[in-house]
Amino acid sequence: MIILMGIPSETPLRLLAEACDAKRISYQLFNQRQQENWTVEYDYREIGNSVLGNGSNKLRLSDCQGLYLRTMEYTLVPEYAHTENKAAIGEMYEQLFQVIDVEGPCRVINAPSVQMSNNSKPYQSLIIKQYGLDIPDTCITSNVDEAMAFIGKYKAAIYKSISGTRSIVKQVDEAALLNLHKIKYCPVQFQECVTGFNLRVHVIGQKVIATKICSDAVDYRYARSEGKTTTLEPYDLSASLTEKCIALAHGLQLPFAGIDLMITDDGRTICFEVNPSPGYSYYEQTTGQLISHALADYLVSGGQN
Repeated sequence: MIILMGIPSETPLRLLAEACDAKRISYQLFNQRQQENWTVEYDYREIGNSVLGNGSNKLRLSDCQGLYLRTMEYTLVPEYAHTENKAAIGEMYEQLFQVIDVEGPCRVINAPSVQMSNNSKPYQSLIIKQYGLDIPDTCITSNVDEAMAFIGKYKAAIYKSISGTRSIVKQVDEAALLNLHKIKYCPVQFQECVTGFNLRVHVIGQKVIATKICSDAVDYRYARSEGKTTTLEPYDLSASLTEKCIALAHGLQLPFAGIDLMITDDGRTICFEVNPSPGYSYYEQTTGQLISHALADYLVSGGQN
């Protein structure tokens, strides 16, 4: 038995449920749109006896092989606005995340505490370098002169957020330079603009599924909105790069990770970031790579994270 926790219609959760159905893996769905019915029963003097309820069933977490956590910010769930017992829901999530972090052999993808490295891109970059992967030359500053000096070092530079909030990667152009004075209000991350092809590497336990992405957009995720193109296809990683990706994911304590790489035109392997809750469905639905099936296999196999 595994637990799937989140919005059922969200594609990553839906694909995983379908994979479980195809593999005849038993699962219990915790629909976040019914979060007011969720319950957590625990006693920290007896770790391993926590019980989670979804309103219709109760499960002892120690009796489950795995738990897939794909919840959104609970205050943004549409039904939350009409809930009278808001304080109780907040307390329930605090208890839930604590239980998930301390429980025993149930495999969790991914525990809340291990997702924190992505909240600071600079911090995560320091960890990435420890595992033998390069990062782009970077300047984080709120000083215009320092930014201009860095931008001037390269034929092209990009800028993006340093937080865990998703942002669009943009190239520094004339319009950006006109607004450069605004960085004094908020530090901005500038990087050399590297060229080559992108790789998204999904690490699931000891398994690696890599996808090659070719695009004429600076940020391939938004190519369509810019009138540009993106193609995706399966990619065979070298043994060395496979080993580094697995080591990096495990070093971040992430059983499931989405690692964003680029193989540059000059032969470098650059790592941009590691996503601790990958929206893998885009890659699976485009290439046919069965990431959801690998997730299901990992979760049902049980054992320690």
